[in-house]
Parts: sequence; C-alpha cells; structure tokens
Amino acid sequence: MSGSTVRSDSIVGEITMTDNPQTETAMPVENATSTHLSLVPIVEGVLFASPEPVSLAQLHRIIGEETSVTDLLEAVNALAAATNAAGRGVVLAQVAGGWQFLTRETLFPWVSRVAKVRIEERLTPASIESLAVIAYKQPITRAELDALRGAQSGQHVRTLMDRGLVRTVGRADLPGAPFQYGTTRQFLRQFGLKSVEDLPGVEDLKRLARGEPS
Repeated sequence: MSGSTVRSDSIVGEITMTDNPQTETAMPVENATSTHLSLVPIVEGVLFASPEPVSLAQLHRIIGEETSVTDLLEAVNALAAATNAAGRGVVLAQVAGGWQFLTRETLFPWVSRVAKVRIEERLTPASIESLAVIAYKQPITRAELDALRGAQSGQHVRTLMDRGLVRTVGRADLPGAPFQYGTTRQFLRQFGLKSVEDLPGVEDLKRLARGEPS
C-alpha cells in the first residue's frame, strides 16, 4: 500500500502510525538559514502539543503573522527532514490539510502496549464495511449503501456519524431527495490521509480501521 498512514485514537486507542509519511519536499536542517533554524523548535513544540493536524495558516497565526510564510514553510520542511530520517520513532507527515507527528507503523507491536485500548470502542466488522463503501462510493445514499452491502446499514451509518467519520454531504436528485453520505476531515486525520484521492485499497482500509498494521 502506498503512503500507508493511520491515526486510530477513536477506534482502537491512542495510536498514531505511519510507515511512509507524505510531506512537502523537505530541506535539510543544515541548509536552513538562522531564521529558519530559530523557527524549527517553535514549530516542533506547537505540532507536538496539538492533538489535531496544524495547517500552515494556523501555524502562521500561532507563531506570529510578522513571520514570513516562506521562512515558516522552510522551517516545517527542515523539521520534516530531520524527523523523517532513518532511525527515528516519529515522523512529520501531511494529514488532512495540515502537519502532524505520527508514530512509525513498524513500531506498532511496542506502541500498542501503551495505548489506551477499549475493546467496546472498536468498530464492528459491519461498520468497517459500511465505512469502506461510503469512502469509495461517496456521495452515496443509504439505499445505495444497503444495496451494495446486501444488508441494512442504518445503525452503522449512525455509529460512523457519532464517531465523526461520516457526515451528510447533500441530497440525491431522486424521489424523496434522500440524504447522501461522505467522509469527514476527521476520517482523513484518523487514517493519515491528505485527501480522499490518497485512499488505500479496500482491504487495507478495513485492516487500518481494525487497528492492524498494514
């Protein structure tokens, strides 16, 4: 699977993983100017403290609008180059329109031991299947989802909406104007995706939803 990432805090616990982080073209720290270098620890601290991906615009507001956007982006790239080097346990990746620190997927056996896993919070196989269908067929109505799965999906859709993974995105041009469903920004963050265009294979997505490394 290309660009495999997963953040699974609301499905299987506080685990955030990646094996092939997606970042902007990074500039090595040693090539950064003194201005860039002075911003690197600030950027690192902000990103480390944030539970959500942080966009460049958000970083600019947090650090100070007097800071050059170019300097700020180069500082982010310098930090990405440093953290993405071999031998590091965490990497800086682009997720859902922002940057976020992720744990390397190869460390899953160890990281999972300290994760706060609650078995009852895991998605059921039927909910995972429903999520996969919605992700790949969006926008999709409940009737279309039921037809593709060959089973009723109402309860699973409600569960996915409660988890913030699915939302209504409009109404279909059909009798009764039924709701259409699609995935959310939380879904992208959960699975470490920049956009829906970066979706992995169906089976890989199901495996990530179960909290299993790819």
